[in-house]
Amino acid sequence: MGTNVPESTVEGPRWRATDGGSLTRLVAKFSLARRMVGYRFSSYIFSHLWLLQIVFTLLRRVRPIAIFGNLVILTKMNDVREILGRFDDFTLGEVIEPGMPWGPFLMTVDWNEQHQRERELLQSVVKRDVDPQIIKKTVVEECRERIGAADGRIDMVAEFAEPVVVRIAADYFGVPSLKGDKRRMARATRNLAGIIMVNPPVGSQPWIDSREDMIELTQLLLEEIAVAKSATSSSHRGNRPDNLLTRLSALLGARTNPSWFDEDWVRRYLTGLVATGLATVVRGTAHTVDQLLAHPGALREAQKLAAVLDRAEAHEHSIGGTGSEVDLKSAAQRVKQSQDALAHYIYEALRFRPMLPLLVRDAPRETIIANGTKRARVVPAGARILAGPLAAMFDPDVFPRPSHFDPKRPIDNYIHFGDGDRRCFGKYVAENALMEMVRALLRLPDLARASGSDGQVRYEGPAPCSFVLTFNKRAAGAQER
Repeated sequence: MGTNVPESTVEGPRWRATDGGSLTRLVAKFSLARRMVGYRFSSYIFSHLWLLQIVFTLLRRVRPIAIFGNLVILTKMNDVREILGRFDDFTLGEVIEPGMPWGPFLMTVDWNEQHQRERELLQSVVKRDVDPQIIKKTVVEECRERIGAADGRIDMVAEFAEPVVVRIAADYFGVPSLKGDKRRMARATRNLAGIIMVNPPVGSQPWIDSREDMIELTQLLLEEIAVAKSATSSSHRGNRPDNLLTRLSALLGARTNPSWFDEDWVRRYLTGLVATGLATVVRGTAHTVDQLLAHPGALREAQKLAAVLDRAEAHEHSIGGTGSEVDLKSAAQRVKQSQDALAHYIYEALRFRPMLPLLVRDAPRETIIANGTKRARVVPAGARILAGPLAAMFDPDVFPRPSHFDPKRPIDNYIHFGDGDRRCFGKYVAENALMEMVRALLRLPDLARASGSDGQVRYEGPAPCSFVLTFNKRAAGAQER
């Protein structure tokens, strides 16, 4: 009797199980689709800043420190600097760790003493008198090659800036391209930077792509570190290129190393450099050029300054070691003055579209912001604080006439690289790369946007993926000759 079960009895439960599984999958797909809408919206407002500007402007007038439940929004420069400067009171690790799946990195370390130890170790392998020149040489060579290959039209993201930062990764960081493919490496830096700026939903394609990139980059770095470490202890040490990976690997065998410094630490640090630095430089370069093109008068002046800087460097090079000490000092001073003048235009252009418009911190305990002022507020424990450079750099108390492009503003007023003890460690890399890439584009005769949507910065998630420019190829060739 037990074996003669009606077929309908058998099929019924099967149908219900299948139906239940389909329903579960449908609900999961709907949930992912809903979260992707939120991700795309967040990516949009992170890159197209008009909505944030409106919100910050309104709040600055009515409630400079605005608290909505556990969300705190700051709109004044002094308050943003205060938050960024109070290391122990406002943490970052819990906020940013989900976007850094490769493990703890300098940015996620909330213990001040440990943060300083790690920063000092990193500082010990940077050659401040040599490395800027290495970076400059790398960028100049790659820019020249990329522009030379262009026929009056160039995608300054995919065909210019991304190849430059991929080469910085190889030549200066010591991180070669994934599988020897530079385009693949550029895409990986874009994906990894994207999950830090706006973390995509778990299970989404951007999330899957970033994890696959993470696995490949981890394996690549472990292999490179092993080779560098082996060469350090052999007669082939002198054959290794002088880059950050080689320098850090050379320290691994020292007996005086702290317990936390090992191969995995080197891997995590170099991964962090690739993920946090390279695509950010691409974003910064694209936004700088976008805003110079949006302000034609500023573009013309920046082009003149780029030419002045070229002449100053040519003069310094021409006198070489033959000039007197006074002449050499004077020539170096002219170069420095020209660089500073052009840097003002770059910083001011970036003010309108910062590399990172929002910085986030957590308040682990109740505290006060702007204590002693009329706008002082008590921040509840567990609050999340939006300390936006975009808001701070439009504060009229620090930037009078904030909607006006003014390249004469004090350079120290800008906070493009953060502030306080967490100020961007790779600032020296980004500044040199930005300067040389922007200069290379400013030299191009009749520089302009391409027509239509191609001439606007386009994004994949929050990371730029395309921005097409046009220029006079024939005149550019005549300049080279």
